[in-house]
Amino acid sequence: MSRRFVSITLAVVCLAVLLGAAGQFAINRETSYMQECASEGFVIDGYYRDDKTSRETLAFLEEDNCRWQLVDQDGICTDGQFKRTDDPNILILKKENGEEFGTVHVAYISRRRDQGWLYLFRDTKVTRFNLVSTYPAFMVESGDVDVES
Repeated sequence: MSRRFVSITLAVVCLAVLLGAAGQFAINRETSYMQECASEGFVIDGYYRDDKTSRETLAFLEEDNCRWQLVDQDGICTDGQFKRTDDPNILILKKENGEEFGTVHVAYISRRRDQGWLYLFRDTKVTRFNLVSTYPAFMVESGDVDVES
């Protein structure tokens, strides 16, 4: 075997080991994130849009008294507070008057918070919402949108 062949083989093996180690690090990091979110709950602050018609929006802001707002396809706003259950990724939504509105199951929010999905269960209807922005957007009485930043 030539010296050049041995050098190239050694370089390829080192590169493969390095790539394997980097891949394992990335897998461990993502696994750690998912384990943390399963036990602590995903950060849900943001603005979501339904994935079928894109005509309903749902906003959450945990720091502001666990506030939520749904704007339905007719532009009607429903506001209230939410609380996390024993499963921190399941939220109970209550209207301003204390009446229960529905339940949200947070399925996934990426570590970079650039994508996410949650499901709203109300009456007999289930709606999937996609994360649009990490900044919550709430409709105010004037019809303007108040973006929390």
